[in-house]
Amino acid sequence: MDIKQIHKLLTGGYLVLPVFILLAFLSRVFAGITFHDYISWIVLAIQIGIAFLLLQINHEFRVIEKRTFLPATFFLLFTASNPALYENLQSNISALAIVLCLIPVLKNYHNNQSQASSFNIALILTSVSIFCWQPLLFFIPLFWIGFQWFRCFNVRVFFASILGILTVYLFLSAWCLYNNDWTMFYNQLSQIGEVFSIQLIELHWLDWVVGAFIVILLIISAIDIFMTGFSEKVRTTLFFKFLYLLIIVSFILACFLNSVINDIQVTTSALISFITGYYFTMSDNNKWATYLLLFTILFFVWYYVFQIF
Repeated sequence: MDIKQIHKLLTGGYLVLPVFILLAFLSRVFAGITFHDYISWIVLAIQIGIAFLLLQINHEFRVIEKRTFLPATFFLLFTASNPALYENLQSNISALAIVLCLIPVLKNYHNNQSQASSFNIALILTSVSIFCWQPLLFFIPLFWIGFQWFRCFNVRVFFASILGILTVYLFLSAWCLYNNDWTMFYNQLSQIGEVFSIQLIELHWLDWVVGAFIVILLIISAIDIFMTGFSEKVRTTLFFKFLYLLIIVSFILACFLNSVINDIQVTTSALISFITGYYFTMSDNNKWATYLLLFTILFFVWYYVFQIF
């Protein structure tokens, strides 16, 4: 089997995704997760759902022109290699919300009547922020920027988004008023305040190595997308530009708000998976990219094994 056949097998082989799903399952078994730890298996189910949602986004909007399963397989690889993400249910729900909100952005390219999508994005992110992860509110202005880049942002879209935020908090206020108990409302305000408590990042050396490797992958992918990929559709380039914006802001949050590091990893894994999946799929004529693809898979396998043993 030559290097091109290996590339084709890893990017478009029908058995690749089932194999990675099986590996994600086995990674939990080897980590000592039993079937009584139902939270871990719910998390795995959500992660598999996110993986298929990434494939659906690519299939519906043809972000990657060639047949590929890499966005899904990379996401399962990234999340399975880090046991710290096995039981964090809230962060996985938050990641699912972010990925779901990518669909309206792509769907409303050059659409001036995108108020409903803006309202839905704000409604989803605000609702999930209340029950799962408060920093999701930071992402709503980023989606405004995304709508602006996609030429579908206007005053009506902005106020529809504000209405989506207010709707959630009005329901929360009505619930507290009905129960004559404002504890939940005050807890939400206090938790938002805690998010702004700056605490610089503290990572183990192994996490720094993984972070540096991911940054290198993102830089290589950016060079390919924005400097050499002139033949790509404008919508595709803008979409990856928006993904990079989300990733950069996520990295900034992780650096200055140490408490959000674990919560943000699943979201960034999904975004990075799409970018790197595009790069490796479209680099089928570059044997060095295939070698890097193989090294990336082995690197994250080593990362998992090092933590377990």
